[in-house]
Amino acid sequence: MIDQTATVQLLEEVQSLGLLKAEEVEEVKNTMLSCHPFADAVRLAETMHLNIKVDNIDCIPAEFLAQRNAREENAKEGYTKWVFPGGVNVILSAINISQDDLLEANSGEVKAKPFLDHVGIDLREEKPEVRNLFDAIPYLATRQGWAYASQGAPGKPVFCCHVQVAAKHWAYPRNSKTGLSIPLEFAYGPLVINQHSSGCDLRPADPTTIPEGAAVSHCGA
Repeated sequence: MIDQTATVQLLEEVQSLGLLKAEEVEEVKNTMLSCHPFADAVRLAETMHLNIKVDNIDCIPAEFLAQRNAREENAKEGYTKWVFPGGVNVILSAINISQDDLLEANSGEVKAKPFLDHVGIDLREEKPEVRNLFDAIPYLATRQGWAYASQGAPGKPVFCCHVQVAAKHWAYPRNSKTGLSIPLEFAYGPLVINQHSSGCDLRPADPTTIPEGAAVSHCGA
């Protein structure tokens, strides 16, 4: 369960490190409002994670982490996940994690770091209430006029970086007060960590923004 007070405090503290912008913090806070389109998903989530793209994953001071009782759950070259009390996790990524990364590399127009790549809503419990809500996410996104993308199928989990889950839906907000459209990731099922190999199911780009003919595949590329 996500402690919203602790999450808001951590957001502001991470912002003080220069890793989040004020408008990004505002967007994350909005996801926790009772009036948000996916408020029920946040309520049922076990944890929330912030995936921040950085140039160097060692950018959070050790003292900052120790003072907040953060622990490193898993790490690979260019990727690390810090678990904080209150049900919020911070992932730092310096590797390709999205189709947008591939599009930027092909265009030569690379987005300046750090920036919040996406907000993850971790629906870990495999029970009917959670599954039914997860299955409704494409409909809920469409009702809001938001684009969405889905990953995973029976017998084919979603495997990105070195972690996998059963399935994911992605929603791409529209008409935010901040002007941002930070993707929302809804991951269903227990998190499985593979210490020996990495997957290639990158975060999908907003399907409405992919240039015609652009190559965004990574698996098998």
